[in-house]
Amino acid sequence: MIYGILNYFLAHSDWVCILKSDESGNPEVEELVSRLSLLLKQVTLKIPGGAAISFSGGLDSSILLYLSHSSAHAYVVGIPGSKDIQSAMDSAARLHRDLSVVEVSEYQVLEAAEKIIVIDPGITMRDLGFETVLYLTLSGIREDTLVTGQGADEIFYGYHRFLSGSSGTNDSNIRKLLYTTIPREKKIAESLHKRIIAPYLEDGIFEYSSLGIDKHIIEGINKFMLRSAALLIGVPREICIKEKKAAQYGSGVDRVLRKHKDRLFPITDRDEASTSSRKSQD
Repeated sequence: MIYGILNYFLAHSDWVCILKSDESGNPEVEELVSRLSLLLKQVTLKIPGGAAISFSGGLDSSILLYLSHSSAHAYVVGIPGSKDIQSAMDSAARLHRDLSVVEVSEYQVLEAAEKIIVIDPGITMRDLGFETVLYLTLSGIREDTLVTGQGADEIFYGYHRFLSGSSGTNDSNIRKLLYTTIPREKKIAESLHKRIIAPYLEDGIFEYSSLGIDKHIIEGINKFMLRSAALLIGVPREICIKEKKAAQYGSGVDRVLRKHKDRLFPITDRDEASTSSRKSQD
């Protein structure tokens, strides 16, 4: 039954029909999807009334906004005219929810990035991008609590690199999430006297991270089970099939950071000496 529903929605989009097997589909995946839809409803009940939701208009944040209490309010951060702002406005309208747009300048992006580097001097440029979006969101909300979709990409094999083949695991992504990203984001929130809630990290949902890639990517569709569960609980089809860039890219923040990379990650005298030495040996 689940596959029948999915085939109907996906076949009436730009996507190809996802199943080419027997009519019964895959009972194991069907059960996992059904259970996931119930878990999503359960964990979002824990979102406190009046909380802020970090919203980019993509699948992960749209599920949270769709299932949250009407008193929860969505926020999107981005450079004026960025793709995330447009995406969030479109999805919020489809979900019939209010949205606050927090437009930021290059100066604000750099200021936030520099504060994050103080919190984590060893942060990479790649991580600095999404953490800067988080910092700017926390700075822009009125509420004390921010709900994020953190963990969804790691748990449900959302990263694009997994689409290049049928093998691979998310082990390294999960380790980094648990031992680097989450502790760092807690510090970022505390520096602004805020609190972060990440529903996808709740035990029942987090267990899906241990499933093989073949359960999460089917017929070239990533986050297959999460998209399927979203369809079952009523998230609009257009949102469930939406492909979206990561927040640091869609918001325009990454472009600003790369423009000022030398300022954010200056080459030390020691690095310069090492570089000069290597050149002299060539």
